[in-house]
Amino acid sequence: MKKSIAIEKAAALLMSAAMVLSLAACGSSNGGGAETTAAATEAATTAAADTTAAAETAAAETEAPTEAEPEYDFGGRVLRIGSYYDMAPDPSANAIEAALAERIKFVEDNYNCKIEFVNLEGDYMNDYVTSVLAGDPVVDIGYAVTNRVLPSLIEGGIAYPVSDLGVFDFDAYKWRQDVSKAGTYKGKTYTWCLKDPEIRYGIFWNKTLFEQYGLPDLYELMENDEWTWEKFKEIAIAGNQDLDNDGTYDIVGFNARENLPWCFMSSNGVTVCEQTDSGVEIDLSDPAVVEALTALQDFATTVDYDDDIDWSTESWDDMIHYFRDGKAMMCLEEFWISYSYLNNADTPMQDDWGWVPFPKGPSATDWSCYGKENGCRIMLNGIDKPEEAALIYDLITDLADTDEEWDDLMEDKLESWCDDGETVENVSYIYNNGITNINTINGFSDLNNAVNNMFNDIAAGTTTPQTAIETYQSQIDAAIADLANHDYDAEMQEMVITEEEESAEETEAAAE
Repeated sequence: MKKSIAIEKAAALLMSAAMVLSLAACGSSNGGGAETTAAATEAATTAAADTTAAAETAAAETEAPTEAEPEYDFGGRVLRIGSYYDMAPDPSANAIEAALAERIKFVEDNYNCKIEFVNLEGDYMNDYVTSVLAGDPVVDIGYAVTNRVLPSLIEGGIAYPVSDLGVFDFDAYKWRQDVSKAGTYKGKTYTWCLKDPEIRYGIFWNKTLFEQYGLPDLYELMENDEWTWEKFKEIAIAGNQDLDNDGTYDIVGFNARENLPWCFMSSNGVTVCEQTDSGVEIDLSDPAVVEALTALQDFATTVDYDDDIDWSTESWDDMIHYFRDGKAMMCLEEFWISYSYLNNADTPMQDDWGWVPFPKGPSATDWSCYGKENGCRIMLNGIDKPEEAALIYDLITDLADTDEEWDDLMEDKLESWCDDGETVENVSYIYNNGITNINTINGFSDLNNAVNNMFNDIAAGTTTPQTAIETYQSQIDAAIADLANHDYDAEMQEMVITEEEESAEETEAAAE
């Protein structure tokens, strides 16, 4: 499978050569003259020779891999990989899934091991905690979310520091460096994730409505480096449409379910929350912080946008539905809504849509992509032969021989999610340049609450950003200091599934 991409490209070159030969024949029959015909024939001959060589090279690469496969015998080991759903790869889904399924089969057939995907359903995190504390981990490797791992599952002794094993090269092209960074705590790395085009926050925009109401093309603004905070505000205001003059917007220019303040910060080149060897720290001293928060306050007090969910009548994802259904011009969301909501086969978005990064702040040198969390993999503490488990996982995820082949796999998956080529290019730019920044503050609830309360005061316009920082700094410092006294063991005990709860779940499952 690994070399099939090279063969496909060679086949495409052969097709090109055939087209050139066809054009040469057409040239002679349409009065092109002997010189035109001769030139075309010569070009076709050269192209055919080049493509034949390319095909031979591709075939040779297929027959002779650049690196010989190592030899292992894992003695029939079953590597159990768990999640809240069945993570077994579907070969029909996309090229990455197909490659993973093929690679798993190769490793199983050649290295005397078996990969088992375990569906733990909704209480999967509690299952991890319960089983590890009981001394019998339910799986070897499990799906998790970064903000649930750091710090709770780490300090609670549930997640194993895989960096201690020396098996994974976290700088390798196949891994997402932003995810391993997000799960690095007190000098050790606990989380990892295979390369994936599912980046985090950006601006989804309704291209159909933009054209209908004469709004500027966001791709052109981005190309000309004019996609700025000020232009963003201008479009968000212009996008509000009261179609029946009843005083209520039928179409809003912009909606944001959450994390607008953090996107302003990230888009100005600011990373406020950082992991350290002793834990975590918050630094609000950079002038770019006040600059970003001032822009947030200006936007929030000037633009009439939708950011408030009425929990009595609305669901957490209604703002996504509003954008999908043509009731919002722009939507701040994570990229997973592209395949879950916008290109969903059952209820797809009818209008044309696109994606751009959050507009760039004046202190930034590049585009940004803020992330509050990300899916990841962890190894459970107490499993048998953790180094062997890591090695097997490393082997089954060797899906491509070169960076270029990885890019091809990524592009295949991304194209199935996107509505246009520009979105593919923009998202590819984000992940290829390592721009995504996953904020770890969400795992520290008291600290996160203090910072978000500060953001809320600023957005409401009740205080200046500088005054808010000075007011909340003591709360932030106290929340960081309290981390040393947090009882993570007690927190883990609260997650343990009792025998009564387990029995009730089994009864309910049997009834279904």
